[in-house]
Amino acid sequence: PRPPASPATASDRGAEASAAPAEEERRPELMQDEEGRPRIGNVRGMRRTNTLRYMPYPRKAVAPEVGFEKNHPRCRGCGGPARPAILMFGDFTWEDMEPQHERWEDWVEAVRHVVQLGVQDAATGQVRPVRMAVLEVGAGDNVPTVRYSSETCCRIMHLEGADVRLIRVNPELPLGDSMFFEPGGLLEDRLISILGRGLESLRRIDGSLQAQANSG
Repeated sequence: PRPPASPATASDRGAEASAAPAEEERRPELMQDEEGRPRIGNVRGMRRTNTLRYMPYPRKAVAPEVGFEKNHPRCRGCGGPARPAILMFGDFTWEDMEPQHERWEDWVEAVRHVVQLGVQDAATGQVRPVRMAVLEVGAGDNVPTVRYSSETCCRIMHLEGADVRLIRVNPELPLGDSMFFEPGGLLEDRLISILGRGLESLRRIDGSLQAQANSG
């Protein structure tokens, strides 16, 4: 069985989410950080309250909560471990999901169309380039797919006329990879390298933006 890892939306899960009281409702401190903000990635054995999108339905009727009694979901048909929707090393039974790739391509094309149109200045009526940023956080180079996608997207939008920057946040590998973005490359000035960890860097970026907004 191959359910993806994305959670169901409210319309998808419906009555399935009400099968039992949520663990985070009984113990909200487990799902929050020290400042009370929600946190993700908690795997301390708490049961899931929502099913997963595209989880195959079993041939025979079963209760909605079957397969989700614990934090690690299982197939409701065969009882085997539910596999995540990611391609892993030595994964010879991977089944790609074309609609997911098509949605990504459609989104990139929509952004490209906006970039081509530009932004009309309300005061002068002149069309100016779209200002945009591609934010990449913590993407390594063992499997550099995300890094490649970020640089490719930035380069495409630059060629279409956008005033675009690739912001790469990484504590070890903040520089560019391709011939365009590597030191001395044609698009080196399009890359903003931040040598730091993700959450800390995002908080500092947010603080800087808020300070600029307040001063303006």
